[in-house]
Amino acid sequence: MSAAGPGPLRRYLGRLRLGDAVHPLHSLAVPYALDALGPAEARRFERHLAGCARCAEEVRALAADLVRLARAATVPAPPDLRRRILAAVRTTAQEPPVPRAAPEPPRRPSGRGLLALA
Repeated sequence: MSAAGPGPLRRYLGRLRLGDAVHPLHSLAVPYALDALGPAEARRFERHLAGCARCAEEVRALAADLVRLARAATVPAPPDLRRRILAAVRTTAQEPPVPRAAPEPPRRPSGRGLLALA
C-alpha cells in the first residue's frame, strides 16, 4: 500500500466485498482501463465517465498503474538478437514449393457427339 492509500484496484475490490450499492457502470472502470470492453459497452461507459468524477479518477489511476506495470515488465531484447535471427534465416533450409498438377488440356468434343446431333 502506498502512502496515498489503497490503489484503485484495491478500492474497487473493497467495494465489491462490502456490497456497497454502486451504479452498475462503476463496475466497468477496470475493464475500460484494460481496454476490455466491446465498442458499444465502451461508448456507454464513456458517456457515464463524462459526468462521473469518481470513475474518471479511478480510470486515470488505473491507467497510471498500467503504465508503471508495463515499464516494470519491459525487458530489452538482447543486443545480438537481430544478428542471431538473420544468421538463422541464412542457414535454415527452405521448404520446396508444393508441385502443382499439370492442368488437363481442354477436351474436344468427340465426333460421335456431333453425329448424334445431326
